[in-house]
Amino acid sequence: MNAKVFYKSFERKNLTYLVFKEEDKLKRLVKIISKVKGPGIVYVRNSRHTREIAEYLQKNQISADFYHAGLDSRTRDQRQTAWMKEEKRIIVSTNAFGMGIDKPNVRVVVHLDLPDSIEAYFQEAGRGGRDEKRAYAVMLYETADVIDSRHNLQLSYPELNIIRDVYQALGNYFQLPVGMGKDLHFDFDLSLFAEQFKFQPVIVFNCLKFLEKEGFVMMTEGLHHPSKVFIKAPKEELYRFQVENEQFDHFIKTMLRSYSGILSDFVIFNEAELARRSNLGKEKVLSYLKHLVRLQILDYIPQTDKPQIIFMQERLDTRDLTISPENYKDRLKDAEKRLEKMIGYVEENNKCRSQYLLAYFGECSTKRCGICDVCIERNKISLNEMEFDNILRIIKPLLKTHSHTLEEIVASTAPIDEDKVIRAIQWLVDNDKIRVDRERRYLWE
Repeated sequence: MNAKVFYKSFERKNLTYLVFKEEDKLKRLVKIISKVKGPGIVYVRNSRHTREIAEYLQKNQISADFYHAGLDSRTRDQRQTAWMKEEKRIIVSTNAFGMGIDKPNVRVVVHLDLPDSIEAYFQEAGRGGRDEKRAYAVMLYETADVIDSRHNLQLSYPELNIIRDVYQALGNYFQLPVGMGKDLHFDFDLSLFAEQFKFQPVIVFNCLKFLEKEGFVMMTEGLHHPSKVFIKAPKEELYRFQVENEQFDHFIKTMLRSYSGILSDFVIFNEAELARRSNLGKEKVLSYLKHLVRLQILDYIPQTDKPQIIFMQERLDTRDLTISPENYKDRLKDAEKRLEKMIGYVEENNKCRSQYLLAYFGECSTKRCGICDVCIERNKISLNEMEFDNILRIIKPLLKTHSHTLEEIVASTAPIDEDKVIRAIQWLVDNDKIRVDRERRYLWE
C-alpha cells in the first residue's frame, strides 16, 4: 500500500504581518484602527487593561468594547454577539476571546503585549482575514515589553517548595483531608486565598497552572458551568434506600428516568426542569439534593459562574507531591525557547515576517511575502530577493570578524553592481544590522 500524505501550508498570503517598535502604543493603535476599516481584535495580557484600552478607543470615536474571562457568562455572550453582528467594531480582549470564533471578515488583529510563543501569536493573528481578503496582523512593542516577558516567564515557574506550599494551603483552604477530594469542585476566589495565606496573587496563579500541567488540580476560569448530578450509591444500596425512605422514592425514580448514565458519571441537568418532572417545587428539589449528598447517595454540583478548583486526584500529603526536577527544568527550558523565538520575531528586521513564522513551523523554502514591514523596507532599495541575499551572504561573515571600509566591502562583492551593494549596506545600517564607527568602518552588530 502506497499511502500519500498531504500537508497544507501555514502560509496566509492575504495576511500582512507588521511589527512596530513604539513608545506610545495607544496613539499608534488609534491610527491603525482608524486607517483599517472593518472589524478588529486587540489582544492584551491583563484583564484590567482590556477595559482601559476599550475606553481609550471610545474616547477617540472608535466603537469598542472589552472582553475577558472574569466577566459573567451573560455579559461575555452579549459582547461576543455584539461584535459578531458588528454592533461593536473592535473587541479588546485577553486570549480568552477567539476560541471557536469564526468571523471571516476580521480586517485587523493588533497585539499590544508579546504572546508567550509563536504558536499562540500565529493562532491569534490568524483570526484576521479568514475570508481570504486583505487583513493586517500588527504587533506593537517596546523594549520594556521584552524585559517584562522574560520576567513574567520566570514568575510562571515558581520554586518547587513554593508550589508545594500553595498546594498544602489549597487543601487547608477547602478543609479537605489527605486522601480525599478526587473530582470535587470548589468555588475559588484567588485574591481572597492569596490574602489569607500571605501569597502574591501572581505566584498563586502560576503555581496552580503548574499543578494543573502536572495533573493534580484544574483551575477553571469564570465561565458558566451547568449543574451536574451523579448517583454514586451502588444499585443494591440505592434500592434499599428507596424502600426505606419512601419520601425520596419518586424523586430518585424521576432522576433515573430523566438522565441516562446518571449511575455511572456526572450528567448535566437543570433544577427547574427536574422540579417540573417530579412535580416538586424548586426549593424542595434543592433540599432533597442537599440531603441526599449528606447521606452519600449522590454528588451534586450546583451551576456557577465563578472560577473553580477541581481536584483531579485525592489530596496528597505534600511529602508525596512528586514534581520531577527534570520535568520542571525541561518545561522551563522549552518555555524559554518558545519565548525567545517570539522575541526574535519582533526584533528581527532583516527576514520577511511570513518567512520567519513559516520557518518556525518547518516551512523553510518559502519566498518573501513582499507585503510585511520588512519586505516593504527592503523593496525600497530596488533589489530583488536573490540579489540582496547574495550580497548578504558575502558581507555578513566578513563584517562579523573584522570591520571594513566601504571600499573594501564593495571590492569583496565584485562583480556585483557597486550601486546595489551600497544600497544593501545602507539598508542594513538603517535597520541596525551594521554599525559604522568614527573612522567610517563597518561592522556587523
